[in-house]
Amino acid sequence: MSNHVFVGPRSKRSWSGIAPGAEAVAGAQFLVATVFWWVSPCEGDAYGVGYGTFAIGLFLEVAFACVFLPPLSFAAGWVHGTLFTTPVMELSHVVGVRTRIPAHRWAPPVLVLLAGLYAAPVALLVRTSYVATWGWMAAAGVLPVGVAVYARMRQRTKLRMRLWTLAATLIAVPAALVAGFLMPPYQPPVLERADYVGVWTGGGVDLELDAQGAATAEGLPVDDGFGEAGRCSGRGTWEHAAGSAGGYGPGVVLSVAECDEAALYWQVVGTEEAPQLFVLIGDPDGGDVRVLRKRAR
Repeated sequence: MSNHVFVGPRSKRSWSGIAPGAEAVAGAQFLVATVFWWVSPCEGDAYGVGYGTFAIGLFLEVAFACVFLPPLSFAAGWVHGTLFTTPVMELSHVVGVRTRIPAHRWAPPVLVLLAGLYAAPVALLVRTSYVATWGWMAAAGVLPVGVAVYARMRQRTKLRMRLWTLAATLIAVPAALVAGFLMPPYQPPVLERADYVGVWTGGGVDLELDAQGAATAEGLPVDDGFGEAGRCSGRGTWEHAAGSAGGYGPGVVLSVAECDEAALYWQVVGTEEAPQLFVLIGDPDGGDVRVLRKRAR
């Protein structure tokens, strides 16, 4: 029996034979990652968008998680195993046979190269950084490929690998829940008054704030309590607000005579390096967010 190729029980070369248990591992890591993302502070928390009353929102989230999250995660794992882990294992096997270098040594470079190939269309589709997309796609394949390589070299059956994965998942999911809840809540950046001076744009809104306190607004959304009821433009003044007892965070307050019914309190979120101003239009528990970003000088 040569150590230059992947071998396994009865030399099966089927999908489950070349990568035993890989689909379960990929599904499990998607499940754990989603659970962690679900309970940890996220971007939506910064904007104050919820799901209605707390009890109803919590019930809907828990119901969705229990009913849909496990099957969706493992369906994603099957897709990942089919499109990623299996090609990595097959290509490593072929190259290992031709070069007489053990196939498991080819798995890491093949994984990186295949992730780079897949990252190109994904980055174009979702308009993200190609390098970042390449990185997280490669990282998502490390554990499934590593387990598949181990299973083939040790001749572990797919049933055993799936049982091990299930046992690990039963430990990892509660750990992800605890870790997510222990993460500190989001805190908006602390900006000085001078940091707000400039032009802020986004969603059809242009807001220019100068150092003397003058403000020029174009396309401010008008909120009628149910949603956006129109747009308003005008000139006025602005002030730096540190926050209020009414639940508003730090940001800027506008005073524009022509736009008394428009959104005039814009809260700050983001980071000190890339701050944003936002308002919530409509239902406070689940309205639409309008976000402005500062234009580079």
